[in-house]
Amino acid sequence: MNAVELGATLYVPATNPAARTMAYGAIDDLRSMVVCLEDSVRDDQVDAALDDLAALLRALVAKSPTLSVYVRPRDFRMLTQLLKMKGIDRIDGFVLPKVTTQSLPVWLTALMHEDHRIMPTIEGEDAFDRLALARLCDQLKPYAERVSAVRIGGNDILGLLGIRRSRYRTAYDGPLGSVIRDIAGTFIPHGFSVAAPVFEHFAAPDVLRREVEQDIEHGLLTKTAIHPDQIAIIHSVYRPDVQEMAEARAILNHEAPAVFGRNGSMCEPATHAPWAGMVVKRAQTHGVAGPDQHTGVKVA
Repeated sequence: MNAVELGATLYVPATNPAARTMAYGAIDDLRSMVVCLEDSVRDDQVDAALDDLAALLRALVAKSPTLSVYVRPRDFRMLTQLLKMKGIDRIDGFVLPKVTTQSLPVWLTALMHEDHRIMPTIEGEDAFDRLALARLCDQLKPYAERVSAVRIGGNDILGLLGIRRSRYRTAYDGPLGSVIRDIAGTFIPHGFSVAAPVFEHFAAPDVLRREVEQDIEHGLLTKTAIHPDQIAIIHSVYRPDVQEMAEARAILNHEAPAVFGRNGSMCEPATHAPWAGMVVKRAQTHGVAGPDQHTGVKVA
């Protein structure tokens, strides 16, 4: 599963009793989920959370999930514990929390001989250090085929500054905007996908919609969600419209001129082909938007 196919990745505490039904498609169009044993679980709930995860894994052994399931361990010690659990081979991979240039190699040693995919999460001081981001990128390059996406822990990053997301403005209108741009600019040119951070105010759908539009403009085509109501909104924005699809198809046409105009815009296949390819991938996964942005038609 590539990052576009992950869509809106729903974070679910391991203690949430609905986690099992979610893994079997209880939420329409949910394509991926993370069962979290880290920040969403209190210290005194860890043992119960591990028991709940073990029960989920037993269910997955009996019947495969209908979507991609990742697990977010609390720390390296817990990861080694999880790798010994029966049924852990039924999940797609692990979200690695709070990776740094020092901790990432340690995480990777535990997973070196595993088949699981990984989603490292940048959410510490390294997020503000371009040289550190470049080192993280270099450390991940040997594992590039196993990296589903590099995740941005927006709330943790803002916590370092003692601030919280506004419910009225997108991430790009505040200090998180420069961090997102630096991470995207560091990892995407080297073939990695980057997951957009969560918008925690799930009762502000219009702001979420504007933010996802900006995510796409920055090359971020999968996003963390923390509430089921966010999923349909995120996926509706991922659907390209008919005009975008027409431009993408024209750019990808092997007989297209080197430069041509369409709908008042210059199209240049040599530079616009990667964009056009992503538009087609979005359409194949999420459909094409019609007059109502919440409905789409699947394309082959």
